[in-house]
Amino acid sequence: MSLKILFDGACRVCHKEVSHYADLDKESQLELVDISSENFNASEFGLCNRAVNLHMHAIDEQGKVYVGIDSFIEIWKRLPRYKILIPVFENKYLRPSLNKGYDIFAHHIRPRLPKRGCDDSVCA
Repeated sequence: MSLKILFDGACRVCHKEVSHYADLDKESQLELVDISSENFNASEFGLCNRAVNLHMHAIDEQGKVYVGIDSFIEIWKRLPRYKILIPVFENKYLRPSLNKGYDIFAHHIRPRLPKRGCDDSVCA
């Protein structure tokens, strides 16, 4: 079984990062689910499209859903190279700042990034 990663494949930054994780996934522990695919439907995962489009989500083997920073932590648990980051991102003193930074990216930066497969003068 694997961790399902729901990510925006149209977002250049998101696609690049998740592709990097997939390249490191030598044991096939990650299943990539591109929410920008025309046949994606969040309700199939018990989620709503608006929430999934705002924050990255991951769903583990037992069906538990992780959102935002927690989804990255779940990915890193499966990739030995990144396990060193887990204590930093789980630190109760740093976590509020990390969550705030992720929310700023999700709400204000990612929507303004150019999309993959688009002529930058046409797509925003």
